[in-house]
Amino acid sequence: MKVEMISWIAFAMGVFLFVVGIVIWAGKKIDMVHGDDSSKVAERDIVPYARILGIGVMVLALAVMAYGVLSCFPAVAVYWQYIAVGTLGAAGIIILIIGHKKYFPD
Repeated sequence: MKVEMISWIAFAMGVFLFVVGIVIWAGKKIDMVHGDDSSKVAERDIVPYARILGIGVMVLALAVMAYGVLSCFPAVAVYWQYIAVGTLGAAGIIILIIGHKKYFPD
């Protein structure tokens, strides 16, 4: 079975993003996402906001890793890749939007 380089790159990018999600969550590093605007988040909301941002980034990382893994197997139909990446990607974006609406003032 020949695995294309893009599959390895996608999987490695997914692992990197997963680690970034863990750093955001565990280190409460909301400034990695918002930069200077992170000072607008209330002090009491930093921990839950970092948690939801970290989870959202990790779910997006799972979408990238799913593409990398599923593209390695030629027996898996392409539409399964689209379903997995689309579902996980949409879930990650929804989680990030919900967290943004809840904890970040407009």
